[in-house]
Amino acid sequence: MTRTLTCHTDGASRGNPGPAAAGVVVLDDRGRERRAVSVFLGVTTNNAAEYLALHEALKAAADVCREDGLDPASVSVVIRTDSQLVARQVSGEYRMKSPDLLPLLEEFRRLARAFGRVEVTYLPREKNRRADALASEALDGPGGNGGGGPPVGRGRDSGSGPRRGRSADTGGGRRAPFSRLTHLECSRCGHRHEPGGPPGPCGSCGGPLLARYDLRGLEWPPESEVRPESASLWRYHELLPVESPEKVVSLGEGLTPLVPLARPPASPEGGAALPPVFLKDEGRNPTGTFKARGASVAVSRLLELGVDRCALPTAGNAGSAFAAYCARAGIGLLAVMPEDAPAAVRAECEAYGAEVRLVPGLLPDAARHAAEAVRRGREGGGEAWSLAATFAEPFRLEGKKTIAFELFEAFGGRFPDALVCPVGGGVALVGAWKAASELIAAGLTAKAPRLFAVQAAGCAPVVRAFDAGHEETRPFAGARTVAAGLRVPEPAGGFLVLRALRSTGGGAVAVTDENILRTAGELRRTEGLDLGPEAVAAVAALPELGRRGWLLGCREVVVLATGSGLKSRGS
Repeated sequence: MTRTLTCHTDGASRGNPGPAAAGVVVLDDRGRERRAVSVFLGVTTNNAAEYLALHEALKAAADVCREDGLDPASVSVVIRTDSQLVARQVSGEYRMKSPDLLPLLEEFRRLARAFGRVEVTYLPREKNRRADALASEALDGPGGNGGGGPPVGRGRDSGSGPRRGRSADTGGGRRAPFSRLTHLECSRCGHRHEPGGPPGPCGSCGGPLLARYDLRGLEWPPESEVRPESASLWRYHELLPVESPEKVVSLGEGLTPLVPLARPPASPEGGAALPPVFLKDEGRNPTGTFKARGASVAVSRLLELGVDRCALPTAGNAGSAFAAYCARAGIGLLAVMPEDAPAAVRAECEAYGAEVRLVPGLLPDAARHAAEAVRRGREGGGEAWSLAATFAEPFRLEGKKTIAFELFEAFGGRFPDALVCPVGGGVALVGAWKAASELIAAGLTAKAPRLFAVQAAGCAPVVRAFDAGHEETRPFAGARTVAAGLRVPEPAGGFLVLRALRSTGGGAVAVTDENILRTAGELRRTEGLDLGPEAVAAVAALPELGRRGWLLGCREVVVLATGSGLKSRGS
């Protein structure tokens, strides 16, 4: 028998933007009040507050389902909001035009997938006084300070305990845990998985899993007191999946600089002038690329889960990063590479003690070989094996998302208006999207950066799918490019990249190898910057982004410079 829960919601903001709050009342089939939620959202806009109230309604409905032992998939949820605009945008009657609200709508749809049916309808304000009163209660309480105080992290009161903040107790005198990890969620079917299970894709549909966190009471930026993790990406440990500080495997990764371009490439005649351009220089990381971020978090979590050995298909840089961190953790690594992977990276992996196997073909061939090695290893019954392929486990993504956390801090509590990412597997771009979604859901901002994907013309599955309006990428035949990290003809997370681009109002472009090589020389001669070919591709794409008018209205654009040019020498 299908159950129905009815949620009355109100999102209120005193000013636009201004201090904001949400009120939610959940009623069961018999009209009994099951939840009364009062949440301070920080400083945001009226419309963003209305969407965040929808998020809180679905979370409260999920709480009732857990309390009653119900599968949310068998429950219908009717949300009644006093915002006609939001009700019509969610139903599709009105087209969503605001890029600031698109991530909030996307997050609502993600939460809604857990239920059998979710409907949002309009309810006149005079019939929604209970939810309105709850929102006002949060605005007038300690968090809202009557609308006159500084913004603070979100709190929540649904009868389950006190609000949680950075230094507040979580109940019983306990401080907030090292990690706020609650569960893993399939990015395709929404199936929930326990976080301590074996690392791997969804057991129901094979989709990539995503780590989910308790965002209640989250404050940002993290504490500034001096700790070992303060000088690395582990300063964001609350939103990373490692639960025991003793299991952290760190080489001081993260906190990389923003370098302004003195002479950005000019837009073609007739194109819009580029805004100021900054490079997020990931070549300063251990092993010289942004891959160190993902390796640090993934290896730490695998160590915590008891993994003894892992296999990794790689075009090069991920292999050297994982080899370094596995060496530090005492985990064995099998790095499987295409035969033409850069010789310098192969040698680097071997120097760290990894076993390197070269296979004919491209990265998908290496991935099949690595998966077979893990299968045989598990059948052998000896060491605990794990496959560390892109999106085959959910933890590498968590390390990459810290790039966006650093940008949020660097720009004073907001994201840059545009972020341009070279895309092979797409982990960094999806990570930036996930980081923005988390801070939006926590009420700390209302706007994600516009995300742009750059690929090589010789291997551009994301660009083709984006231009064709597809929701999934398709294998790119005959993949060939000087940028080894971009030669990923079948990205496992391609559908997530496309979601991220469209939900943030971004786009995708491809650049030729000739353009990459020419731009690399210009950057060395005019900027003193020696970047890897993947990073160069993102810089080379800027004139085309300007020509299309995609950067109009942006105050700045950040290019993710994924690695040092020294890593590609001799390849």
